[in-house]
Amino acid sequence: MALLPGCSRKPAEQVHVQPVQSVIAVTLTDAQGVVVTVEGRPERIVSAAPTVTEILFALGAGERVVAVTDQCNYPAEASARDRVGGFWTLNIESVLAARPDLVIGSRGNPQDVISAVRSADMPVFTIDPQTLDDIYAAIRHVALLIGEVEAGEELIADMEDRLATVAERIGGVPDDARPTAFMVLQVVPLWTAGSGTFQDDAIRAAGGRNTAGDVEGFRGYGTESLLARDPDFLLLSTMNGDPERMKREVLATSGLRHLSAVRNDHMIVLDADPIMRPGPRIVDAVEAMAAVFYPERFETLD
Repeated sequence: MALLPGCSRKPAEQVHVQPVQSVIAVTLTDAQGVVVTVEGRPERIVSAAPTVTEILFALGAGERVVAVTDQCNYPAEASARDRVGGFWTLNIESVLAARPDLVIGSRGNPQDVISAVRSADMPVFTIDPQTLDDIYAAIRHVALLIGEVEAGEELIADMEDRLATVAERIGGVPDDARPTAFMVLQVVPLWTAGSGTFQDDAIRAAGGRNTAGDVEGFRGYGTESLLARDPDFLLLSTMNGDPERMKREVLATSGLRHLSAVRNDHMIVLDADPIMRPGPRIVDAVEAMAAVFYPERFETLD
């Protein structure tokens, strides 16, 4: 759950663009409900969240990113940027020292630091995408703020095209014939992603049925309930660079060992970041799951 900052949602919706003293100003309401105005084209951007870093680089604005958090590990170029502390432990002095003209973070960032940066008259915009549609909206808002609207639309179009390819390949499979899958966010206690999450959207986009679709958001899930539903697949993720750690934890948990997915070796280990970060790489996770759910239909997928 450490990779899932913020479980409530307040999407940025208010958009206003106007010329201010011959400089274009963009006004948006962010995920915290704060009205943020950015004047001109930001040239020194601090990213306070890994998802934000991935979006900025995907928009072609990596050269304008001057500092990132300790967790910002993608793309590789991000590692060359200055650091402003951890996602949950932002350092106000480091943020201010970067001399940003825009800070973009998440609702999960420490509020005292975000407030302090705002008090220093630096624009701070937060995102909090919880669904696939929210991810598209976050990309559009970031693109608008940094003056990369066209790049934002191109990025979204590419994501939609790839998802359309997946949908085409699984077309014709009736709903009741689609495999069931359970996303394991944490083994002990058992936590999962229910409806209203981007993981749920990803499972459905990959042609699966989320076993935890009967609950909402990120929450605990009873082992007995999971045993009763007995999903076809368990979706795990890499942890601290160890692809087998969650598998070992599942096998060490008596109740979970009786699941059909465990007995049939249908425990699927996904790269953690694409499935845990609500950003452009969520499509990578969809493609990976679809290739496992329907191997005969995705033999030629890169």
